[in-house]
Amino acid sequence: MRSAYKAVWGVLCLLFLAVPAVSSAESYDGSQFLLSWSESPSHSQTITWHSPSRREGYVQYNKSGDELSGQHQVKAEITDVGETGYYRYEAVLKGLSHNTTYDYRVGNGAEWSQIRTFTTAPDPETWEEKSETSFDFLYLGDVQYRNRNRDYGEWGKLLQDIRERNPGIAFALIGGDMVNSSRKMKDWNLFLDNASSVFSYIPMMPAIGNHETSVKADPYLQMLALPENGPQDLEEEFYSFDYGNCHIIVLNTCFLLDNRKASMAEEWDEKLHEIRIWMEEDLRKSNAKWKLAVLHHPPYGISNGDSVYEWIRQEWEPILEKGEIDLALCGHQHIYMRTKEIGGITYVIGNSGKRRSTYYNGENAPAYTKALDAVNSNYQIIRVEKDRLSLLSYDEKGQIIDRWSKEKHEKGILKGAIAGLIFAPVMIAGIAAAVRRKKRP
Repeated sequence: MRSAYKAVWGVLCLLFLAVPAVSSAESYDGSQFLLSWSESPSHSQTITWHSPSRREGYVQYNKSGDELSGQHQVKAEITDVGETGYYRYEAVLKGLSHNTTYDYRVGNGAEWSQIRTFTTAPDPETWEEKSETSFDFLYLGDVQYRNRNRDYGEWGKLLQDIRERNPGIAFALIGGDMVNSSRKMKDWNLFLDNASSVFSYIPMMPAIGNHETSVKADPYLQMLALPENGPQDLEEEFYSFDYGNCHIIVLNTCFLLDNRKASMAEEWDEKLHEIRIWMEEDLRKSNAKWKLAVLHHPPYGISNGDSVYEWIRQEWEPILEKGEIDLALCGHQHIYMRTKEIGGITYVIGNSGKRRSTYYNGENAPAYTKALDAVNSNYQIIRVEKDRLSLLSYDEKGQIIDRWSKEKHEKGILKGAIAGLIFAPVMIAGIAAAVRRKKRP
């Protein structure tokens, strides 16, 4: 009996040893990891994620290759989005070194996700001193689907293809309409599931589209972590940030929609005034060489009949022009379109999803249109250099459908060159006269 017992025990031990041990290193149930910036892109990184179990959440981080431990660890804040039982975690890593790659993982203190990486932005104070420095970033217009399950999967594949074709992109801007219904968690889950494969490595900075809002964009504001440097009570709806020699201002055009105006009554006019003051101050204070704006509704598109377009042109376009915006990235009309330069600004409409324009009939492109593609899903890669800003627009197969660039040289150099052109003939004439006088007997 004892020998039989030993035999059974021996078999159980062998079976136990044959079963692979579950490592706590990658057993955390978190998902939908997103990077963004809520503070300085050069010295911080904001990380958000989802976990179905409401437990404490942490991020461990260190310079790439160094050990991850509790020595460099930040505790996350938890939000129950819409009180639906969907928990979103947010942690901000501060005091980071600029232009440095970090490893990070998230977990509950005992179980951890796989290790991912991010790279902080260059120091904007010294970026201009490096004449060979440049960076690329991605712009995506509306993600909004026709068939939810199919189209989000295809968009996620497109996103991965983009990163494989452009491994050096530093961050991404999205022009709104990431979902079809702001309050449907199924939409948000599918978007975040597909976005995470890329945006857990590079930051995603979005604008609010009309499909992210029903009067106000509550789920959007609860789930995403963005800079809080906008007008009072409108933080994260309006914000700005710097990357290298580029200043980017993000505007919520849905504030100008009739339902928002009606819900705010008299306060709406006051807040509109505050937005104008904030925009003017934000752009005036920036010394960046290049300035870009992101806004969901285009002030110049295929159709301009809606009142929101008129509001943008009336209230915000003069400020953008005075603030020397070079490029405005838009969405909403489900088409690719680039305008000629209007008031110093080139407007681009992107469309990364599967919906197609109901505004364009094949013949009604406005006179200010310089490029148009109504057939393909598309994305834009913007390259920022010291004296040049350029955009390449691609279809979903990675073929170029449009290109644009703008050069802007140092004002001092230009003034010197102009002065040289003006005064060179005078100097030459003076030298010639002196030579003639010297030759006289």
